[in-house]
Amino acid sequence: MLLPVLAVHIADNVLATPWWVAGWIGLAGLMLAGAWRIREEDVPRVALMTAAFFVASSMHIPLGPGSAHLLLNGLVGVILGWRAGLAIPLGLFMQAVLLNHGGYSTIGINSCIMTVPALLACPLFAVLQRTPGICRPGFRGVLVGVSAFVLLLSLVNAGCLLYGKLSGGTLDLTLARDIAFHPGMLLGAAVLAVLAALAETRLDHAPEFPLGLLVGELSVLLTVILHTAVLILGGEQDWQAWALLDFLIHLPIAVIEGAIVGFTVGFLVRVKPEMLGWRGREETV
Repeated sequence: MLLPVLAVHIADNVLATPWWVAGWIGLAGLMLAGAWRIREEDVPRVALMTAAFFVASSMHIPLGPGSAHLLLNGLVGVILGWRAGLAIPLGLFMQAVLLNHGGYSTIGINSCIMTVPALLACPLFAVLQRTPGICRPGFRGVLVGVSAFVLLLSLVNAGCLLYGKLSGGTLDLTLARDIAFHPGMLLGAAVLAVLAALAETRLDHAPEFPLGLLVGELSVLLTVILHTAVLILGGEQDWQAWALLDFLIHLPIAVIEGAIVGFTVGFLVRVKPEMLGWRGREETV
């Protein structure tokens, strides 16, 4: 049986022709935007982040019938902004050529799936880092709580959809919605989110850690949501169960990557804040 993906790399002969053609059109737009008025001093930064993205997403961890790896597209987006439209496609192209990760016809759609979250990570990071009180323990706890809440609801939704698919042969969206947004489930998720927020206030993390945690986690979640949607809507075969399984596999990756981006942001704020467009921060109280 042909596996549709290696982690989030969609292979050849998996998608209907209109989908992978649309992916190349989208890729052309992203690369044109990324190359628009590029300056000489931007080139080393793009090269550095392309290399980081290539290395991070080349190390696959086998998990059952599938595999997972770090993405780092959120970090690429935060550092490069629109230039992420150059770095990520170049990294995916090198993986396809050198490591046989993903297909050649799907380089376009794979690039779109991973670049769009990166482009959204940049403005999200910019807005959050300018929010008053971003470095205060209370606000940092809120960011960690939101990260935990979103992750738990994603787990419940994907788990219910996969259960419905395996047991009834269809995606039961109503069941997933009713369970995920049941008052008891929301209350339980809120309690766990509060516990995560309280734990954050007791840990000796950099004040900027929760900001990177949230942006890194949301970038991975949006990437696998787009990946899942493309497989379900554009697959030549019924890849629904595989797509949902792959989504669940990447939830721990979202946590790990969020932590990595959090530590990286905290480090860069201290040694090279201009890489993040950091405008200074309040003193922690």
